[in-house]
Amino acid sequence: MAWREFTSTVGTRGFFIGVVIFPLIMVVGFALVPALITNQPPPVRGRVAVIDPTGRLAGEIERGILERAAESGGPEGAIARAQQLASGVQGNGATAGQALEIAQGVVAGASAPELRVEVLPDDTDVETVKAELYATKADASRAMLAVVQLDPNALTADADGQYGAYRVYVRAKLDARIDRQVIRPAVNRAITDARQRDIGLDPERVRKLTAVVAPQAQVVTAGGERDSSGAAQILLPLGMLMLLWIASFTGGQYLLTTTIEEKSNRVMEVLLSSVSPLQLMVGKIVGQMGVGLLVLTLYGAMGVVGLVSFSLGDELSTSELGLLLAYFLIAYFLIASMMAAVGSAVSEVHEAQSLIGPIMLVVMLPMIFSTAIITNPNGTLAAVASFVPPFSPFVMVLRVGAAEPVPGWQVAGSIAVGLASVCVASWAAAKVFRIGVLMYGKPPNFWTLLRWVRMA
Repeated sequence: MAWREFTSTVGTRGFFIGVVIFPLIMVVGFALVPALITNQPPPVRGRVAVIDPTGRLAGEIERGILERAAESGGPEGAIARAQQLASGVQGNGATAGQALEIAQGVVAGASAPELRVEVLPDDTDVETVKAELYATKADASRAMLAVVQLDPNALTADADGQYGAYRVYVRAKLDARIDRQVIRPAVNRAITDARQRDIGLDPERVRKLTAVVAPQAQVVTAGGERDSSGAAQILLPLGMLMLLWIASFTGGQYLLTTTIEEKSNRVMEVLLSSVSPLQLMVGKIVGQMGVGLLVLTLYGAMGVVGLVSFSLGDELSTSELGLLLAYFLIAYFLIASMMAAVGSAVSEVHEAQSLIGPIMLVVMLPMIFSTAIITNPNGTLAAVASFVPPFSPFVMVLRVGAAEPVPGWQVAGSIAVGLASVCVASWAAAKVFRIGVLMYGKPPNFWTLLRWVRMA
């Protein structure tokens, strides 16, 4: 019975397309993305207004904005800006977000923005100028993109030694890189340079003194050294969760569909003439478990190859793979038991939706809280959820894949709780399956299924 269930599923064209061809198409698509987005987008055109009550910064700000706008265009300019930020030339602590934005500029081949800086009198009505930010212009080059308003005390400290600052107002949907990589750095540079000159310092010398090249952390493994990848510590547990989710629900969904089809086509009655309801249910669950294992193997192999190709193979250990398999079996049997019970109780796929919906919602909760669990795998939320079925297997793969090791007793305890919950779910599913498999007519609700469990 199990072999029949397995072969009848994997031998279909739909399974081959959905499980094998579709992932390959996705891989090829991701590989082609860089080639498809190399066309340069039209450059940003418009005006930037500067209101400078100090009377000393407008010229420096204008020069800085125009220089940075020219540098930011095309791959060469983006690479140059990336090198500047990486070496700390600007001395203002480049962030990973800035580096990411620059990398995006390289990939997209962003053209240099065509900006025109207008220095306005210090008594200009700011509200009038801000109104131009949402005004529609027939000529895009005349549109107001941003307004920079400096405080009168931007260069003079008060009694407490505190300086004034500035404000930037931008047009809706303006490319964030214009603000973060062009306007703000230019204003910051102009202000800090002027303050340093006021106290007798050479701004260029200060920048060289404060520039420190941040080294890339090296991960030391038995196979050698490699650059540390913070992204891998997030993507690995998420990938394990998605792999567990896809594999367990693929087998569970096929189990639900085949059970309903066989019942509606009266094939179930023929099968029950040869085997008992319990044997039929176990055979179907075990057969679809083979489908889930096949999916787990295919997708897992693709993931391992991907890690190895990026020199991240040491991020995943054999013990983690073993635990992934153990938690897959727990997750699958929990889901399959519920799917078998629901499939036997209804005669049409649409009738099962009201019963499957709550199951899907409950199992999706670990995915919703995945970020909190990954960042704090031994926190209270993660520890408690590890012992609550059906959350347990999904939460534990997140914790196992995270950077912080999980206490061994919690791993053993979660597996024990998972096995106990599988026994309870299988027992309840067998009772529902025995009653519902030959029952036709009005589909039962959730409370009816509970009554079947008690009465059978």
